[in-house]
Amino acid sequence: MKRFSVMIINLLLLGVPALVYAAGEGLEIPEELNKKINLANLSGISHFFAKWYNDNLWVYAIMVTLLMGIVGLTIAVVADVILNMIGMEVSKIEHLE
Repeated sequence: MKRFSVMIINLLLLGVPALVYAAGEGLEIPEELNKKINLANLSGISHFFAKWYNDNLWVYAIMVTLLMGIVGLTIAVVADVILNMIGMEVSKIEHLE
């Protein structure tokens, strides 16, 4: 029974926002969501991300999330290599509970 109630709660948590969003046309879109970045003075990587932001906010959000994960993984790997170079083996630390 507990498993069934958890499934119903998950369905409500996932389904109700979708229904509210689908109810749609009566709501006004805030100005912040219609904001566009001026691309005239940008170049290189700034222009690349600003164009994504202007064209499709979902793609921008996914790409920034992936990029942040990759940067975090890179920092962790570099820290692990540096700690191994100074003699600390991070993978062999015992955690006492």
